[in-house]
Formats: sequence, C-alpha cells, structure tokens
Amino acid sequence: MDDASGLFEGAGLRREPVDIPEPKRQDKSLPKLIGVHKRRLERMEWECLQARSTWRELRESVAQVKQDWRDAQQHARDFWADARADFFRMEISSGKFRTAKGAYERKKLEAEQIHIQAREAAQRARQAGHGYFLLKQLVRAGHLRSEKLGMLQKILHEKNNPPE
Repeated sequence: MDDASGLFEGAGLRREPVDIPEPKRQDKSLPKLIGVHKRRLERMEWECLQARSTWRELRESVAQVKQDWRDAQQHARDFWADARADFFRMEISSGKFRTAKGAYERKKLEAEQIHIQAREAAQRARQAGHGYFLLKQLVRAGHLRSEKLGMLQKILHEKNNPPE
C-alpha cells in the first residue's frame, strides 16, 4: 500500500473522489401540513360534537316548553269550563263569574307568553341545528382533504424512494 500511495504523490496525480449521490433531503412541509390539518380536523370534530349536544339540549328544552304551553292552555280551558259549569248550575254568582272570567283571560295571556317562549326556543334550536349540520359538512370535507393529502404523500414517497 505504501508503494501505491507513493506512486500517486510522486506523479502529482490525485485520486478522484467517488461520485456518491447525496441523499435528497426529505421535504418536511407535507408531513407538517398533514399534522396541522389533522389537529384542525380533530378540533372541528370536537366542535361538531359540542354543537350536536347543544342542539339536542335545545330540542329537549323546546319540547319541554311546548308541553308547558299545552298544559297552560289546557289548565285555562279547564278553569273556564269549570267556572261556566258552576255559573250555569247557579253555584256561583255573576260577580264571581266575572272574576273567574278575568282569571281565565290572565291564564290565556300566560299561555300566550309561554307560547312566545316556545317559538323563541324553537328558533334557537333551529339555528343550532343549522350550525351543527354546517360543521358536519366541514368535517366531511376535511376528511376528504386528509385522504387526498395522504394519497399525495404516498405518491411522493413512492416517487422519491423507488423500489429496488
């Protein structure tokens, strides 16, 4: 070996380095993008679940308020029917009948107030439902984008690392 190394030095010849291709630096931007997209998608899924639970709670409250409204209407009708029956059986005087009629009118107004509350609650539930379904669409679109990004990553990996 000493002879060979001396041979090259004396003649002024230098060894040429062997051409070894430098390994390409992997582009980290796509995996980072996929990671960010995955976290955003998880956040959207969580928000979608929250929106669904809120929507369900609002629907339950609408059902309860509507039942309260029906009960108030029925109570007012029953009260009025009892007062009329008592009056026609001549068990109460006309003054008590007028008082009962005033109470009936107040009960009808209370039932109308409950009805207004029920309509407002229904509107809130409808808006929450629209929000939930919009979020659900966004989550589906996000899953499609994730699938596309995964396929793109796979294609790029196969292109950069061909099978030997």
